[in-house]
Amino acid sequence: MASSEHSPRSLPLELIEEILNRIPAESLNRFKSACKEWHDLITDKRFMYNHLDHSPERFIRFDDKKTVQIMDPVTGILTYSPILNEFCYPYLIDYMVHCDGLMLCMFNDSGVQQAIHANLAVWNPLTRKMKWIQPLVCYYTADYFGIGYNNTCRHNYKILRFSGPLSFEFKYCEIYEFKSDSWRILDATKLFDWAVDTQCRGVSVKGNMYWIAKRKDKEAFILSFDFSTEKFTDICFCPGCETQQQYYPFLFPHLCTTRRIGCFNGDRLSLLLQHGQAWSMDIEVLVTNKLSDEVVSFSRYFNVSSPLLPALQPSYNKAHPGYFIGKHGNIMVWSEGYVNEYNKCYTCIILYQIDKGGIRKQIETRGHQKSRYHTSFISSYVYVPSLIPVQV
Repeated sequence: MASSEHSPRSLPLELIEEILNRIPAESLNRFKSACKEWHDLITDKRFMYNHLDHSPERFIRFDDKKTVQIMDPVTGILTYSPILNEFCYPYLIDYMVHCDGLMLCMFNDSGVQQAIHANLAVWNPLTRKMKWIQPLVCYYTADYFGIGYNNTCRHNYKILRFSGPLSFEFKYCEIYEFKSDSWRILDATKLFDWAVDTQCRGVSVKGNMYWIAKRKDKEAFILSFDFSTEKFTDICFCPGCETQQQYYPFLFPHLCTTRRIGCFNGDRLSLLLQHGQAWSMDIEVLVTNKLSDEVVSFSRYFNVSSPLLPALQPSYNKAHPGYFIGKHGNIMVWSEGYVNEYNKCYTCIILYQIDKGGIRKQIETRGHQKSRYHTSFISSYVYVPSLIPVQV
């Protein structure tokens, strides 16, 4: 009798839900086997999305030792899991876009950085489920991709593909829907009077995609794609992108500006700017108001001025450093850095905690020799673990 009174089933469902909502998604995945009642609750769509919306951010990256590294940026604790066999050589991940715990992964398909053709997959790192997304004809490594959903039906996920800067006069735009497992062509290419910043692979916020873009001889702006209306929209002016030389990093490396956009507070954008100058690597952080507001604009959040700041994204490096902006005026970045030991300089993957006064903490998580690394092993991404299933 005593054992039944303390079994999971004997607790009120509301109390069970409150308890489980406070448990990290990594543990929830194991608790599904506790009993049928828990399994049904944890796999319920309403519960999964409510839990996701209150879950903290993580960093995720691949290691050269065929492992996936996930870091809790608050504690600095790393967890490891094996890379899926499907992700191993000859495939190399060029970049990923996160949405609701799902990672949209773009691979080149030849194991070399100069590949032309690409592959595409959706992957949930927590459940270790993935799905290859087959193209209408083929994908190119110069393509841009995004992932989001229809706001009237959150689990109706879609993928956007459109032509990149190396497509010359051949423009295309396509939408993939998971529920139909098929692509269709969008008649949007006549509106392609802009080019997405080559540094920017985009960020998914509240089901829509956002990029930094620019028109010829015009100011840079934030470009959005709404997966509900399936239309591109100019959101607002993007500050910090005025210098023309920044688009030619190999000619003007000392003038190159790092521009990274991210999600802030779940419903806004952040913009991290680091102006590359010989005497300073100062960082400027800007944030928008809510993206659902009628008028959206950036405002300065804080600046960081210190002689010891690292170059978060060197001009010669295609790697994508993961970062997010904390609510208390700090930056968490997982990127490439340098460490001096015994009069030698080593290249490392470092977690930086930076605030207005400069670097407050740094944790070396992996050393490497640059010549042996593809950008897959240097890049990192912001990720929120979830139990959202990959629709197969």
